Order: sequence, then C-alpha cells, then structure tokens
Amino acid sequence: MLKVSGLSKSYGEQVVFENISFAMSQGERLGLVGRNGTGKTTLFKIVLGEEEQDAGTISMPRYYTIGHLSQHLKFSEGSVLEEAAKNLPNSEDGIDETYKAEAILMGLGLTEEYFSLKPSELSGGYQIRLNLAKVLVSNPSLLLLDEPTNYLDIVSIRWLKKFLQSWRGELMIITHDREFMDSVTTHTMAIHRSKVRKVSGATEKLYAQIIQEEEIYEQTRQNDEKKGSR
Repeated sequence: MLKVSGLSKSYGEQVVFENISFAMSQGERLGLVGRNGTGKTTLFKIVLGEEEQDAGTISMPRYYTIGHLSQHLKFSEGSVLEEAAKNLPNSEDGIDETYKAEAILMGLGLTEEYFSLKPSELSGGYQIRLNLAKVLVSNPSLLLLDEPTNYLDIVSIRWLKKFLQSWRGELMIITHDREFMDSVTTHTMAIHRSKVRKVSGATEKLYAQIIQEEEIYEQTRQNDEKKGSR
C-alpha cells in the first residue's frame, strides 16, 4: 500500500541513501534496522512529509492515513482521557467509542486515576505514553513507531506487543529491542551502505545476509589491493 521509488537523500557531502526502492503490501509489518546515523528516522520524516527527498517518489492510496509517535508534546484538551479520545475516528453510527481510548490508556499504564488529570500534570514519560495512546486510538492505515518502548514498563511493553501483533493495518517500526521487533513484524529491512535490503522474516535472517555480503566485500577489497600493489 506504500510504495517508495528511487528515493535519494543527502546532507551536503553525506549521502544518507541513494536510489532506494521498496513497497509495503497490505497488512505488512516492517522492522527497520541499521546503525545509528544510517537514515532510519530520516526515512520516517520523508514518508511523513516533514523532510524533502532529493529525488524519488512516495506513493500511497488516496484514502491512506499515517499515524506516528511524535516526541513533540502538544496537548489541547482539558483531561488525559479527552486528549486521547479526540483522535478516535468518527463513528458511522454515532456510538460513543471513548471506551476504546480508555482501554488503550490503561494498557499503556495510564489507569483511571490519570483520566481526569490535565495532560500537563503528567510526567514527561507519561506524556509520551499519552502521545502513543493518541496514535493507536486514531487507527491509521500505516503506523510509524520510532522507539515506542521508551518510557514503558514491562507490563505496558507486554500489552503493546499484543496490540501490535493483532494490528490489521501496516506498521513500520524502529527499535533497539530486537526481540520486541521480531515479535511484532513480518518483514525486516536494513539501511546499509546507503541502500536498502528487505527480507521476509526476522532480524537474524537479514543480519546473516549482510554479514555474508560484508565478508565478500572485504575479501574483494583485499584482493584488489594485492593486485594494485604488484
């Protein structure tokens, strides 16, 4: 449902990625990996329209919606529950679905005693949880999550894992917790040497391929150096 074609991005002399292409099919859950600074968050920002690519296109259906976990804390409602519930999709039959917001808040550790508080009264970590609840409540077509387990305790992480395992839309996730990633994704994609490599399955399968390629790359480089020194 999301298609990226020929995408390139540089910052001055630093090439982040060059002419990368990939597609996500319906219901696909993609784990995005790569060393720090390889462009994972940059890719998220380009998909969200927060940054411009140098070349290439991103296409998606007209009705497609994207939700992401923002680190920017901006609240407009008078209570935690109202803040979470404002992102609920419009109910076709007019039924009040605030209970969905309540269930997600409680899953993330924001129990009933927090519901009536002002969002500004929450600690920074709990404000991030509220932001996460707002994204999950909105039920977007594509969910972009960058380190969603930060500020969560073990119980909340366990709840989020189950929630994402039953997620019906598409998901793209960045997390240093490989076990968590593997438990909620169907595919893994690495940004490596300014290119992307995507496989069906867990991170271990992809890293094994990259290690093998690096060994071949290094052997070729050494052979070329030997030839050049003769």
